[in-house]
Amino acid sequence: MNEIIQQILSILDELTAEHRQLIEYGKAKTTAITTNQIDTLSYIATKEKKALERISQLEQQRSFLVGKYMLSQKISGPNRSFKMEKLVQVVYLAEEKVQLQRVWKELDRVIKELQELNEFNQQLVRMNLEYLHFAQDLLLGPEEEEATYHRAVQGMAQQRNGRLNMKM
Repeated sequence: MNEIIQQILSILDELTAEHRQLIEYGKAKTTAITTNQIDTLSYIATKEKKALERISQLEQQRSFLVGKYMLSQKISGPNRSFKMEKLVQVVYLAEEKVQLQRVWKELDRVIKELQELNEFNQQLVRMNLEYLHFAQDLLLGPEEEEATYHRAVQGMAQQRNGRLNMKM
């Protein structure tokens, strides 16, 4: 097996592992959101930032190695940016091609799972914010107008409706 392909496979495995770690962080974040543990959310965010930095480094290495392989095969592309689809097409050994496809599909599946989890967490955060706004309006009542001078011609002061009591 080609040494560069082995390195690419190794990096793809590392990328998959890092994305799986992000999924674990996302699940912990879901628990923290539902139980209103702000300190835990902050801790998870710092862990996620480190994982994302590592993913960025691995992605740069992967891109470099794919370009290096393409040059070794005397294949050039526009702007020297090569995607995994192109690499799989170019690899001529069946064993290498099958391994690349397998590892790449697994990474793709893990990334899609992570995206779904992130969307779910975003919905939870939105729902929590809506609940907080509702509770604020319920407890404090609708927001009053600012204390400014108005002309007597404008008539009586109008109260502004709360966020959840407005006509759309």
